[in-house]
Amino acid sequence: MRFIFKNSNRELRAGWEILLVAAAILAVTLVVSFGLSLRIDSRQLFDQGGWVRLLKANGLYMLIVVCFTVRVLHRRPLGSIGLPNPDRKDFFAGFAGGALLISCTLLLLWALGIADLQRGWLHPNWGQVDVVDLIITSFLAGIGEEILFRGYIQHLLSRRIGVFLAVGITSVLFSLAHMGNPGYTWISALNIILIALIFSVMTIRTGKLYSAMALHISWNLFQGYIFGVAVSGNIPHGLYTVQLTGAAWLTGGTFGMEGSLAVTFILGLVFVFLLLRLPLAWRGAGMRITGSGNSRPFR
Repeated sequence: MRFIFKNSNRELRAGWEILLVAAAILAVTLVVSFGLSLRIDSRQLFDQGGWVRLLKANGLYMLIVVCFTVRVLHRRPLGSIGLPNPDRKDFFAGFAGGALLISCTLLLLWALGIADLQRGWLHPNWGQVDVVDLIITSFLAGIGEEILFRGYIQHLLSRRIGVFLAVGITSVLFSLAHMGNPGYTWISALNIILIALIFSVMTIRTGKLYSAMALHISWNLFQGYIFGVAVSGNIPHGLYTVQLTGAAWLTGGTFGMEGSLAVTFILGLVFVFLLLRLPLAWRGAGMRITGSGNSRPFR
């Protein structure tokens, strides 16, 4: 029975540990959300449409639970999951890459006659941008999901079953985590796996999370709050409004352009390009999946 829960090194098996961390994130999110939704004399204690929404975002608790697990339970530095001292160069490169990737994708959709900009570039609608929603979807989701999936899960599995299997499993789990979003299809599932693979390769190449984290933030930010396209099934209000018309397999349907086969093509090209460069990075950097500097590997 002991071997069901622990491996030969008497460590809790990775699958059980990941399940416990996921359960902790869910539990904390539900408890805090319940507390913030309490009523007294039929009146809400907090304005449910205001900044209190930030405290209900699960991205915040991904960050808190993972940092607690690594620092307190495992007694490892955050550098062991790819979070050494902040690297502005990696962050800005990732952010610019995300903006370029989204822009190129929309340019392709426009060339195919699928994307159409409403009102024109000279008429941004600043008033319709929901700042709280922007922070939740772009920053908290981008930071929290990268710390959980590429930081915690990928590093944990890499030490137990090897990097390649770890990247594959982490990417599939990342896609499945979006399965409950409106309009999720096999195409969107594939695209989320592809973008997850890109995030993983960036993490492996640099040994840090910052470039992948910034690309994730930028991808959501420009897609939803600059161009006004649905982000993984969530419909935001952006500075501009890009309308997608045509067959669902090209527009992505209600899921947004992440459910488009045109996006599959672009993400596939980017992934292959990064993959072809990866062996050179491994030879030059000794495959820095364990983190940066003198940090002990996370197990």
